[in-house]
Amino acid sequence: MKKTFSNKPIIIMAAAVVLLLVLAFFSAGSRTIPWLENAVGVVSRPVQTAAYKVSNGVSGFFKNLFNKTDADLENARLKQELAQYEQAKLDLEELRKENERLRSMLNYSGSLGSFELVTARVIGKSNGVWFDEITLNVGRSRGIEPGMPVISGDGLVGKVTDVGANWCKVTSIIDSTVTAAAAVERTRDNCMVRGVFSASKPSGELELYYLPTGLTDLVPGDVIMTSGIGGIYPKGIKIGTVKEVMLDTDTSGTNALVTPSVDFLHLEEVMIITGTGGEG
Repeated sequence: MKKTFSNKPIIIMAAAVVLLLVLAFFSAGSRTIPWLENAVGVVSRPVQTAAYKVSNGVSGFFKNLFNKTDADLENARLKQELAQYEQAKLDLEELRKENERLRSMLNYSGSLGSFELVTARVIGKSNGVWFDEITLNVGRSRGIEPGMPVISGDGLVGKVTDVGANWCKVTSIIDSTVTAAAAVERTRDNCMVRGVFSASKPSGELELYYLPTGLTDLVPGDVIMTSGIGGIYPKGIKIGTVKEVMLDTDTSGTNALVTPSVDFLHLEEVMIITGTGGEG
């Protein structure tokens, strides 16, 4: 008896299938039972939809992989050409700016007198916000020696302090260990300049000193030039502009802060004075 009840679902399912087959047989040719088609459609539609999506995905993958059209290839070529054009445009603009900087340096050096010059590129800078030491891409092979002055199109950079076969190091005038004999362009007063020393906050400025009180009317905006005294730096190279004038209580003299004319943060090319060919 228990076995009969356990087989009851199977018996009911078989009877339903037989009934559907009988109804289908008697309705063949007349299609009078659309509900049967609907039932079959409801059961089979999810399977058909899933199969269609899988088939479509596989077909699209292989189409993109093996059947690139001429338009796709042309688009890829144009993108590559556009990237090359943009890079060439950047390179051309960089060359234009470099040419302007070099022309400015040559014009500036020409205004100072007749010098023998070696143009060099900055390839290294010291750590920190202000670069008090820079490395150049020329050395002994180009006749560079320690002590040679270095300038840019804006003015005095510093002097060569170390030399290798194809490199050299330059200590800039904003270093507190470097001094330069200077003069006020307007008043012709002689003075000295050196880098401002500050262990906590590098300023990138210069200190002007050795101006006696009462003997000068130094004011902000005055231009400071090299005086030529001492023989290290040729006369007439621009050093910077007076930013602030103040009284030195220790020496009873006048001191001042000077802003360098050279932009040490963005220095890229310089010229090393290797000799003089005439005045200067």
